[in-house]
Amino acid sequence: MAKETILITGITGYIGFKVLYIALTHGYRVRGVVRKEEQISKIKSHPLMNGLAAGVEFVVISDLTEAGAFDTALDDISVIIHLASPLAKETDYYDRDIVQPPLDMESSLLGSAFNTPSVRRIIITSSAVTLIPLSWITTSDNDTVFTSQDLNTDTTPPYHNSMEAYWASKALARKHVHDFLSRNKPHFDIIQLLPSVVLGPDDWATDLETFFVGTRAMIVPIVQGKVMEGALVGAPVLVDDVALAHVDAIKPSVPGNKDYILTSDTPEGIEWNSILDIAIKYFPQEVENGLLQCTGSLPTRKWKLDASDTKKAFGWEFTSFEDTVRKQLEQYITLVKSSRTSS
Repeated sequence: MAKETILITGITGYIGFKVLYIALTHGYRVRGVVRKEEQISKIKSHPLMNGLAAGVEFVVISDLTEAGAFDTALDDISVIIHLASPLAKETDYYDRDIVQPPLDMESSLLGSAFNTPSVRRIIITSSAVTLIPLSWITTSDNDTVFTSQDLNTDTTPPYHNSMEAYWASKALARKHVHDFLSRNKPHFDIIQLLPSVVLGPDDWATDLETFFVGTRAMIVPIVQGKVMEGALVGAPVLVDDVALAHVDAIKPSVPGNKDYILTSDTPEGIEWNSILDIAIKYFPQEVENGLLQCTGSLPTRKWKLDASDTKKAFGWEFTSFEDTVRKQLEQYITLVKSSRTSS
């Protein structure tokens, strides 16, 4: 039986490219959305696309927030996986340039899907930060166990900085989907995936400069001996698990019109400084020769999450934090040794 044709946005991203790769290896036909023509050759030439590139066709949509932008891209599409984020801007206009674009993008996608009878399911990348208000981080609450039923309602402007606006934008976008379903009763269902702190090897990282971006720039430096001051919520998830969840969510056996938390080591979470013990356990030689100094630290903000609904629906366990860190450090060590060889 032939696999379905699915549309995926955000395929040049950290998570999105892994979703594309896994979807192709699972036999799905993919229509990949890119913003620029030159991104197509970059994807096709990636080593992981060897033997798989023929399974993906590309469509260029430069502005994903424009009404009707997806109209012609959805012909014969049965499932949409939406990972793309609005292009980042350096701005002081938080309401206009941070909060509104994700809502416009969702409206564009949902509107086009509503007019496309072949679409049966939409899978949207949301975030576990939608479960809590940003202000919760500074409270003393270490006991509440958050579930996929929780939703941050502390989203009223004005927003005083970009982080506050980002936090609100994620919650508002998730609520926007709930409101769309309630108001329109579409012919398709929607699954929203809520990953926590995403870690693991990046298929696009080819050197240390491209490796040290996002959360990795906060996590890995503690094995370089750096003492980090700001606390990070202790709720990790392996990027490969996040990508697999997007592809597995295509299956009709996974109940739709639901939100699913993606996180490991539940419900207690982890302590970030345990990275040092993991490094010593798996890479004793690198610790002995100083490549991994293991003298840094990163404070942990305890955050209890319940992912039992996710495990039941998808039928698999999340990769442990220990294995996630091992995979992350393997890539880091490889890049460090490569940089020393080439210098």
